[in-house]
Amino acid sequence: MNEESAQGKSEDRGSDLGRLGRWRSKVMALILLAYLALAITVSLCNPLFESTDEIRHYRFVRHLVTRHQLPIQGEEEVRSQSHHPPLYYVLSALASGWVSSPHSPEYDQPRNPYWGYRNWEVGVDNKLQYHHSSSESFPFRGGFLAALIPRWVNVILGAVTVWLTYLLGMRVWREPAMAWAAAALVAFNPQFIYLSGAMNNDIVAAATGTAVLLLSVTIAQEGWGRRRLLLLGLAYGLALLAKFHLVALGGIIALALAWGLRVRSCAGRDRAGKMPPGWRGQILRWLGAMGVVLVVAMLLAGWWFVRNWWLYGDFTGLNKVNELWAGRPASGNWWALQQGLPYLWSSLWGRFGYGQIPLPGLLYQGMLVLCLLGLLGYLWPSRRALPVESLALLGATVVGFVVIVIYYIMIQPAGPMGRFLFPALPAFTVILTGGLVRWPVLQDHARQVMSLVSVGMAAFALVALFGFLMPAVSYPPSAAVSEDAIARAEFGDVARVLSVGIEPEALKPGEPIFVTVRWQPLLRTDVPYSVFVHLIDEDGVLVAQRDTWPGLGRAPTTDWRINRSFTDTYRVDLPASAYAPNLLTARVGLFEPSLGRLPASGPDQEPIGDAVVAGSITLDPRPGAWPNPQNDNFGDEIDLVGYALEPRSLAAGETFTLTLYWQPRADALRFDYLVFAQVVDAQWSVWGSRDGAGPGWSSGQVVEDVRRITLLPDTPPGSYPIQVGLFHDETGRLPVIAPGGHYIDERVLLGPVRVRE
Repeated sequence: MNEESAQGKSEDRGSDLGRLGRWRSKVMALILLAYLALAITVSLCNPLFESTDEIRHYRFVRHLVTRHQLPIQGEEEVRSQSHHPPLYYVLSALASGWVSSPHSPEYDQPRNPYWGYRNWEVGVDNKLQYHHSSSESFPFRGGFLAALIPRWVNVILGAVTVWLTYLLGMRVWREPAMAWAAAALVAFNPQFIYLSGAMNNDIVAAATGTAVLLLSVTIAQEGWGRRRLLLLGLAYGLALLAKFHLVALGGIIALALAWGLRVRSCAGRDRAGKMPPGWRGQILRWLGAMGVVLVVAMLLAGWWFVRNWWLYGDFTGLNKVNELWAGRPASGNWWALQQGLPYLWSSLWGRFGYGQIPLPGLLYQGMLVLCLLGLLGYLWPSRRALPVESLALLGATVVGFVVIVIYYIMIQPAGPMGRFLFPALPAFTVILTGGLVRWPVLQDHARQVMSLVSVGMAAFALVALFGFLMPAVSYPPSAAVSEDAIARAEFGDVARVLSVGIEPEALKPGEPIFVTVRWQPLLRTDVPYSVFVHLIDEDGVLVAQRDTWPGLGRAPTTDWRINRSFTDTYRVDLPASAYAPNLLTARVGLFEPSLGRLPASGPDQEPIGDAVVAGSITLDPRPGAWPNPQNDNFGDEIDLVGYALEPRSLAAGETFTLTLYWQPRADALRFDYLVFAQVVDAQWSVWGSRDGAGPGWSSGQVVEDVRRITLLPDTPPGSYPIQVGLFHDETGRLPVIAPGGHYIDERVLLGPVRVRE
């Protein structure tokens, strides 16, 4: 009876383990499928070359496909990522080489001239750097297909990284839920998904780096054998061919082999019955194992370092990189680190494009809280024993790559990129999952906590990708139009304005206004027309303007969807020096630089010029004791506190009066500064000036400086700002300093004045 009972329990236990195994497989399959769905969606919906350096990665691939050789730094007509090791590019060339594509290694995509407007803001305003057309849509063919396939190579490599992260989590924690959560933290990282759906070598770096780390942890736990050493050498060789900074994994390998040697020694006699050698013998064994790994790695990747030496005079090729990519010495650049670390953090989790598509700060802060909770969890005692050797390898990996990226930030302007930390991301997520379940209130609910983390990361990915990325890169959504709507204006046969509005109706210099226009496309054009929004005062002076492609860059007229109406809201920033009080009129139209403006007609088809009036704005002066109050700090010595212009509209050859109000700071003047006041155009050509001695500086007192400026007789019609500043032979021009203390410019722009026909 007892035997039967024991047998029954054994069968029940086996059944439970079988169900657990099937459940574990289903959960990981679900995570991988969700990752693949998101990454493939991004690869199809994110327009070509919009992710960081994607066009340069593509040129490398096309060089391999069309010329069957590696590019050489400095010999290319246009920039490519020729300094990178070739693993990703060879895989992509093999996968896409069969596609007939017109793209050469010098291919360049037409650019959006208005890209990057207020690129630090969350939103959709001109986040696309390039011009895109319907040729990039299904059915995929030609150059688009040739670029899409390398994206799919990264989708597969990303899936490999997610799976290896799961195996790493299982190896460290032996707990499926913690391994799932670690894999989910990688799989649903919005930046990882985004770059998995784009061309780059950061995903292959993550995959090969994680493979090296997984093998290293296995050796540290169980010791090494010939097969494991060969596999580790192969993985390390592939990592060196993926991205150069993975050379740092050599230190992780050395540490793992040392721990693996200790495991072998603690096992006592070996299979031949011999006792383990002394410390000298142990060192020799370690050196031998390290030698095997390095020899295998160099057999696979050594040719790349020899090639670098042959072509550039150093094994890494980094000297040539710094020469071509504006490198700088590391010393004295702590300011770059201070500026770069916030960007590094945000771009680790989700900062798309070239960084111009950020997420709300609250999401980055939420990830920071989660990470801090995971790390601080190790301060609490727990029933769960810590795998010290494994955690040490993971921690060393994270710290090592952070140090490398910090150094890179100090020597390269493009250093603070979170993607450079992808090879350490799986190690970091495994560490986090272990720390989260050590909090006392969570120790008995590990599976629930890990499930919550996984679901939370999936939600984060959905919000980031579909709430912020997709709206910024997709055609504007359709706007409902009533059947009895009467158009405000038509611009040739290209477009119809259904409605237009403006807010606010009163503001002060330095504040923005928002002009909302509902467009109805009528015709696709051969050239992309731009929208202009002009703010013009009663004297005809152009006070402020904004130019952009329709759809805020997402709907160029060359790819308009006929009769599909959409609504744009254009932000126009009034300069802080705008003249007030004033009455401004907002005018909207379409133009092309070489063709000029499109004519406009009203509802009755009568010509109304070349623009439609959006509304009027009252410009009130800012509070202050002087006309047009300013707060411009010149070198912490003299402030410009106001100015006046009379007249503001004149003809070429005529004279106007500029009155400046200066306030020298008490006991701050070093020299008797001279003043320059010049009428300039967009190319900084001077069309009238009055430079010379100051008004007689009096510390702490506001002094009036009257200057009569005569325009050159051949000054073309238009609106011209007036650049004003201070200079001295010993100091040059005094810098304009922001309230925070950083440099702004060496001039301020006032006015403008209008030059009539």
